[in-house]
Amino acid sequence: MRKVVIALILLAIMAPAINARRPKDKAGLFKDNVYRDKKYDFELTVPDGWKCKVMKNDDSFRFTLIQNSFEIPSYYIDAPDYTQIPRTVVFVDTTSMSARVFLDSLVAENYRSKQKKEILKEFDILSSQSAGSGMTREDVVSRKKKRLNVNKLKGMYWTGQVNYRNEVAESSSSVNAAKRVHGALGGLIVTIKKENTIMVFHTICEWTYFEGIRGQMLDMVNTLKWGE
Repeated sequence: MRKVVIALILLAIMAPAINARRPKDKAGLFKDNVYRDKKYDFELTVPDGWKCKVMKNDDSFRFTLIQNSFEIPSYYIDAPDYTQIPRTVVFVDTTSMSARVFLDSLVAENYRSKQKKEILKEFDILSSQSAGSGMTREDVVSRKKKRLNVNKLKGMYWTGQVNYRNEVAESSSSVNAAKRVHGALGGLIVTIKKENTIMVFHTICEWTYFEGIRGQMLDMVNTLKWGE
């Protein structure tokens, strides 16, 4: 009996370590620049130069892209770590709204929902809470909204700009006196609807480089393929 008790205690101690070594249930697989989603059965071809982080399968955010090598605006030459790294996140969920209405609900200040609250945690262009310490952001200015068709699916895309003022030192870890810089962020949001499934792309980067980043991400969106 004593041996059985000891064995049970050892098993209880070792269980967390065993579970930690088990492969996590990921949302999909990223290989050779192609992301394939397990739950929603779609694939996207990611441009070269982007690192992909795949989320958990029970997460509405499926994966995040970070550009590996990015340019630094002139006002951050002496403090490059303040630069907004180009970043894209892909959200997938269900909705009864069309792609157009869903996009309008995201950018509308007076619309509230539990789903939108979750989305804004990662959609930095729409959330002033994402501003770092020392940064003051102005209101988002809509620059363009346009219809989009991807492999016979209806979609929309929106671009916006946010001007900001930032207090920076030589580096974000420096204790030297800060200097004031003025810059802007660019944001892209794309919505695509298939039946009751909505796919939403969000991209953010420094406005100086936004046109190039937007082009890369729209090219990626146009590679979208859904399983039959």
